[in-house]
Amino acid sequence: MKKITTREKIVSSAFQLFYEKGFNATSIDNILKSASLNKGSLYYVFKGKKEVLLAVIEEKIAKNLEDKYMGIKEAQNPLQFLQDKLLTTDNFDFKHGCALNNLVQEMSPIDNDIANALQKIYIALEHTYSLSLRDLTMCEKEKKVLSKMMVATVEGAIMAAKSAQKKEPYIEIIEELFRIMKVRQLS
Repeated sequence: MKKITTREKIVSSAFQLFYEKGFNATSIDNILKSASLNKGSLYYVFKGKKEVLLAVIEEKIAKNLEDKYMGIKEAQNPLQFLQDKLLTTDNFDFKHGCALNNLVQEMSPIDNDIANALQKIYIALEHTYSLSLRDLTMCEKEKKVLSKMMVATVEGAIMAAKSAQKKEPYIEIIEELFRIMKVRQLS
């Protein structure tokens, strides 16, 4: 069994706290208490809270999305693959919404390094969604724009569910998105 490193404890605890409370409402003491570590532990591994957040973005948020959509390139029907992934909500927390979107809203206007790290994930997500469009008859530019619209729609659906504190608005919006996409695929 692999021993969990101090860095992994900090990043995991920080991810959960940033997701539930937000970056600004989470103190270094909160992170250390959650990780069951002493004060010096964080500063031995990171310069400060901003560096912890950058690690959370790269090692948790980006990795989680990469893992979620792994296999889309090889999928026989990539649009159906994406639909299935998006409609699998067993592990989704509609109370807190999307970790990526929450951080974009809270931190992008405040810090350029963080905004750039978050934007990098959005660009990767748009690329992933564009892979689901490979069987649609349209030019690459149209696929690129459509993939951006899909990301915006999915993020909006998550916000609608968060606002309602239930999954039904999310499911309704995602199902309609793919109904429209399938009509487009047939035309």
